[in-house]
Amino acid sequence: MRRLLLIMAALVLIGGMAGCTAARKPAPEQPRTVIIPEATRVSFEKIDLAKAPAEVKDVARTLENTDASTWVRANNNLYLLFSTSPRNRMYRAEVTEIQQRNPRADFSWLDVKARYVRQAAASAPVLTVVRVGKLDRPVNGVAFQFSREKGQQAGQAGGPGPQPAARPAPAGTPEPAAVTGGEAAISEPSPDQETTSPVKVVGKARHSAGEVRVRLVDERGTVLAEKSLSVGKESFTEFETLLSYSPVASPRKGFVEVVAPGQDGEQSLARVPVTMK
Repeated sequence: MRRLLLIMAALVLIGGMAGCTAARKPAPEQPRTVIIPEATRVSFEKIDLAKAPAEVKDVARTLENTDASTWVRANNNLYLLFSTSPRNRMYRAEVTEIQQRNPRADFSWLDVKARYVRQAAASAPVLTVVRVGKLDRPVNGVAFQFSREKGQQAGQAGGPGPQPAARPAPAGTPEPAAVTGGEAAISEPSPDQETTSPVKVVGKARHSAGEVRVRLVDERGTVLAEKSLSVGKESFTEFETLLSYSPVASPRKGFVEVVAPGQDGEQSLARVPVTMK
């Protein structure tokens, strides 16, 4: 009997110790919920090209004397680069606002608003360099939205400078038939070609507005690089240009496209799928 009581007492003691141990065990830490804002404003500053990193200067040399805008990542900083062609050197690009947009947890991009401001015509290439401030998270792309300076004539919003005025035809001379819309063809790069920066784009185009834009876009629709080109309004103009973009960590699908202004927004004239490396 005594042995039975000792066994029961030992069982009670062991059960009590196990209960205390379970009571002392801390509760598992609850996972924290991180709220990512949909959009935040980002600071920026204009810098002298001479003080920019070598990577930015390399891209600037490629873009000078063209109407173009792009972005470059260098030394853990993000830079925006704007260039104007010789016929538009009476304008310079001025960034007015930058927002970092986060539509998804795994995707972030910069929405850059800029305008072209009139200035005294420059004799040297006009290049504007802007360094982007601290970002909440790495960005996957940059999109540019341009506006014209107050008082600039309508019809100039698509490019930095005014278009040359058309000369009136002599009396009695029949006017040629106007080309409605436009056409374009891209001969290089070839479809599904693997590209590296800068990618050479060769083709031909014509448009009634006298201007088209050649751009490089990733699979999400983010414009990585873009240039404006003057083309014939009725006859085709052959072109060859370079589009520079920041190196990608892994191969990324995208396309090279020729676009022009249309009645309902931009009109795609030609598109070729590529793989960016």
